[in-house]
Amino acid sequence: MTSTIPEYVPTSLDKIEEIYTTLNSRFDSLATHSLAYRLYNLKQLAYLVKDNESRIQEALLKDLGKASFDVSYGDLWPIVNEINLALKRVEGWMQDEGRISDAMFSFKSMRPRVKKQPKGVALIISTWNYPWQLTLGPLVGAIAAGCPAVLKVSEHAPSSSALLAEILPRYLDPEGYAVVLGAVEETTRLLEKPWGHILYTGSAGIGKIVATAAAKTLTPTTLELGGKSPTIVTSCANLKIATTRMFSIKQMTAGQICIAPDYVLVVKDRVEEFIAQCRKTLDQLFPPSPSPNSTLHASAAANVRNPGDLDRLLTYVSTAESQGKLVYKGEVNKATRRMGISLVRLNENGQGESGGLVDEEIFGPVMSIIPVEDVDAAIKYVNERPKPLALYVCAGERSVFKKIINETWSGSATWNDFGFATFARNLPFGGVGDSGWGSYHGVDGFNTFTHRKAILEVPYIFEPLMSLRYPPVSNFKQSLFKLLLYSGVHFKRPTSVEDEQKRIIRKKVIRWSTSALILALSVYAGILGWRARS
Repeated sequence: MTSTIPEYVPTSLDKIEEIYTTLNSRFDSLATHSLAYRLYNLKQLAYLVKDNESRIQEALLKDLGKASFDVSYGDLWPIVNEINLALKRVEGWMQDEGRISDAMFSFKSMRPRVKKQPKGVALIISTWNYPWQLTLGPLVGAIAAGCPAVLKVSEHAPSSSALLAEILPRYLDPEGYAVVLGAVEETTRLLEKPWGHILYTGSAGIGKIVATAAAKTLTPTTLELGGKSPTIVTSCANLKIATTRMFSIKQMTAGQICIAPDYVLVVKDRVEEFIAQCRKTLDQLFPPSPSPNSTLHASAAANVRNPGDLDRLLTYVSTAESQGKLVYKGEVNKATRRMGISLVRLNENGQGESGGLVDEEIFGPVMSIIPVEDVDAAIKYVNERPKPLALYVCAGERSVFKKIINETWSGSATWNDFGFATFARNLPFGGVGDSGWGSYHGVDGFNTFTHRKAILEVPYIFEPLMSLRYPPVSNFKQSLFKLLLYSGVHFKRPTSVEDEQKRIIRKKVIRWSTSALILALSVYAGILGWRARS
């Protein structure tokens, strides 16, 4: 079968200059601001995905050895879901936001509001593991916000990047949206320029370079950086369900997902049972070769990115095996860069552990298991380390989940499942601290690329009011001015946090009692009315 994928050719630096000038001219013309322009390009983007699905699947087979269905539901469905939401909501998102209710009386007649405007030409720098979702997903937010965009796609997914560069101008406004191919030199040239907004997805190391470059041009950024996403398995967890759900996500793209579970903190009274269940689940889900469901052959599996990454992952496994800490060894085929899931049991609380397995994002089919005393010890372990992009909690009781999410910090948190926060178009996707800053998806994607401009209208008829500030300012004018512009302190001096807590409880009791009384009176009135009609 003849390949339909174009050759990967880096974009020349001269062409980058031309693209930058063209897109900024398009933005300055105000053409990208209209609702019609946004709707047209959003719809065209959906048809780009729909019309080229088979070619995209072919590209990702070349890049990562991904099967067709995995490409569709992992890379393409989330894009179309985002587009459909934007088409439904963008007109409302664009509307001015009224701020009259919280305004002081003197400002209420000045039409205080927030106007939503596109920030300018956006730069979206995406990564290789989900090259379509992580490129076109942010682009949905940029289009919805009215921003032109340059897409700097990854050189580590050359087939996907070359294909997108070919087809994008056929669907979207070529003066408003462009793809740049290349590596360090091309990215460096792009980062030298001021942008309306930069959204970067990738490693923390490169993220720091992007943030440093953006600071030089005072460009706002969104950084999606990943990191080590922990799983906490509690005493009340259903281990069969937990392991099945966990490994079904961990094997996707050979574990090369920023939100893949990286390590598992297991309360020590269940750690042996958990390891036994892990072995059982892995044997059931991914039986060894020559089974067609083996990770060496299964269509749902994928390749490790390159030989260097494979060697790094195999070093984790061999080191753990030599130390007697390997509790499950996945299969390996170096020729195809296929690798099954391996499990490593570390010391309790990770005591004395060091090296890449505990200090770096694994980004592959290796997972460490760390026994901990209890849930509080697990919380302490998480909080002593960089804040993760995703946190997973396996527990039978929702109260345990609530305790953990209230006492830890992470980009997202999921109870009894893994990875699905990225599919939730109605929730923000983003990190915190070392896992990044900013977010997108749905309205949060629109907001990321939107400037919120404060608007206040002071017509000439307000001159008698405004003249109060003109010198000389008499005592009478000062009194009036204070009355108009100062809300004052109208509450008693607080005595303690405990006293404030009592006040909160009293307010809740009064509110609940009032609601109950109104309900009782309504029911009583209804009964009287029914009796009267009878």
